[in-house]
Amino acid sequence: MKIFDTLTKGNISLKLGNKKIRIFVCGPTLYDNCHIGHARLFVLVDLVVRILLSKNCIPHVIVNVTDIDPKLNKNKINPHLLFDDFINDLNKLEINDLIYAKTSDYVKEAKDLIGKLIKRKLAYSVNGNVYLDTSKFNTYGALSHLSKKKLTNQRYDIDINKRNITDIFLWNTSDTYGTEYDDKHLGDGTPWWHMQDTAVAMFHFNGNYDMHVGGIDLCYPHHEVLLSNLIALSQKEKPVGCWVHVGILDIENEKMSRSSGNAIYIKDLLKKYDVNTLKLYFYSHDYKRLMNFKISELERFEEMNSKIRSLVFASDYGKGINGITYDIVKDTKESEIIRKFKNYIEDLDTPNALKVLLDTVEDVDSMNDAKKMMEIFGLRY
Repeated sequence: MKIFDTLTKGNISLKLGNKKIRIFVCGPTLYDNCHIGHARLFVLVDLVVRILLSKNCIPHVIVNVTDIDPKLNKNKINPHLLFDDFINDLNKLEINDLIYAKTSDYVKEAKDLIGKLIKRKLAYSVNGNVYLDTSKFNTYGALSHLSKKKLTNQRYDIDINKRNITDIFLWNTSDTYGTEYDDKHLGDGTPWWHMQDTAVAMFHFNGNYDMHVGGIDLCYPHHEVLLSNLIALSQKEKPVGCWVHVGILDIENEKMSRSSGNAIYIKDLLKKYDVNTLKLYFYSHDYKRLMNFKISELERFEEMNSKIRSLVFASDYGKGINGITYDIVKDTKESEIIRKFKNYIEDLDTPNALKVLLDTVEDVDSMNDAKKMMEIFGLRY
């Protein structure tokens, strides 16, 4: 299985020898319902899981869910309710078998890890805030492929007392927004986003895992800081086997955002459209690239979904099967069509894999092969 790695800008063969594949997913921040950008990411995660299962591997997927954030208190949001809504959204997408980690459950781990970084002089405290000392990491900027000059033009966590412009919050005591954690060494404050994820990754995987999946908008500074943290704490040069980033999703040529009022939420979209329709639409695009979401295009995939459903039903009815089934006969020999499909899907080339499915489902004699493809795609008919 080959996957494009953001760090090396090349395809990496995922090592499947140990059978257990550890995957970390940057999930949502619980200040709003999940939108279709989140759906695109989790449909990809589900696809990776299905591919691994088809290869007799055991995916161990941890989804980080952020419930420590200024937006929660500012907007008087109950993260517990939004967490339940998030799980319901994934259930509607027919995505299961994920392990969820809410960051508020890992504050103690975050404190301990910050203490270790300070002790090793990789982090420092100024005016009560703790910063990662980015000058101690020669590889800082490698993941986002930013030059030293471009890095210094980025402005995050502005403080004239920082040692370096690029240094980033690990522990914040400056901003009070209703959520604080007591600590006699660090002071009363909160672990910042990068350290929240680090704590989850260290707790579950000891900072060493096979794949990290998240939106491309998180590459800098979030994943860059996370990578530096993991290098320091795991003491491995390459703690993450592969960095998988999903492209931005725009709406009708405009950036999707809650403030602009153009966000499309999963729960609302699936009231009108079948979940298969949404998946087919996502699969028609390269997951790495920007996707310009259009309802008019989605309508076309609704028609495609209906056509596939009719073909599957007609095939089963013709064979005397009562109802539509997913009982797939285990062939002793893999067909040429399935081999072609796997060559695409195991590289996460979903547009070409989808074309193979659409050609195959038209042939009644190849319906069994088509059903195998549908199973990996997570399509239910």
